[in-house]
Amino acid sequence: MSAPGSRYYAVNDRPVAVVPTADGGADCVVFDFATGEMAPDRSYFEYVTPGSGKDVDALTETEFEARLAAYRVDAGLRAVAQVREWAQLLCATTGGSAQVAAALGFAGRLERGEIALDPAPPGYSTLRISTGMAAGVYVTLKPAGRLLTRQVFDAGLGVGREAPRVHPDSLQIVAYVVAGTPATCVIFAGFERPDAPVKEIMLRRDDND
Repeated sequence: MSAPGSRYYAVNDRPVAVVPTADGGADCVVFDFATGEMAPDRSYFEYVTPGSGKDVDALTETEFEARLAAYRVDAGLRAVAQVREWAQLLCATTGGSAQVAAALGFAGRLERGEIALDPAPPGYSTLRISTGMAAGVYVTLKPAGRLLTRQVFDAGLGVGREAPRVHPDSLQIVAYVVAGTPATCVIFAGFERPDAPVKEIMLRRDDND
């Protein structure tokens, strides 16, 4: 986030930075709670102007980076809690893709047993719900940001169990079990590296015997 000439703020406690651009101008970026990224939002130029009426604190770069890191941890834990909630709702379902979508509060067109949400929920680039051949229903998500790390998953769900890699270049899959009735849900998180954010998340409903 560091760039010479940048100015750092907290607007109503939200991290905001005014950063120089290549053409000699400036842009305003704000913390996106859904992705953990700093996203352009030029409406905040007005807020960091003296007399705007907003609760604005000018920060040093060190103060800004510390606040940004803390916000990312908090947002990541909230995102994992949301994944857990979806898994718990999935555990309680008995039907196929359409019934699961309704239980999770999503609406979409059912095509060939699959529902792809458009747009996906905030923080995700894709979300698909599909019916498997033999193992219940799957909910597959691809995060749009870098919030969800292995550390955040373990903190929010307990330490996961690593599955053997099928190929050295394949994702490291970590499984987290959410028990429920009438089914159990397993959350699979795929990581390229231990320190990398999750690449893909899959929730699988396994019907209890």
